[in-house]
Amino acid sequence: MNEKIDFALERIKTLSADPDDQAYLLEIAWLYNRIVLAGSAEPVIDLAFELVMPVEFIGLCVSTAMEVGFLRLPAKGSTGGLISQKALRALRLKGKQWV
Repeated sequence: MNEKIDFALERIKTLSADPDDQAYLLEIAWLYNRIVLAGSAEPVIDLAFELVMPVEFIGLCVSTAMEVGFLRLPAKGSTGGLISQKALRALRLKGKQWV
């Protein structure tokens, strides 16, 4: 795992796991996007495994991130949506960099 991914995983562990917290959902969107881009066939399950959290909870967070516009809806035939421009702007405002 590269250092940027390690940093993202460490950063999310400092936040309260709350599907209503926009900061938490931004981190979920960032990590979920990475997993989708890596070609995961089951990105929610893979993210839950990485975060050592229940799949149902991560699924709720991903769904909520899509509802608030931090993740785009998956394209037809794909396994997951990518991070949105709205989320990228919010991350930049918080001082994080898209890599």
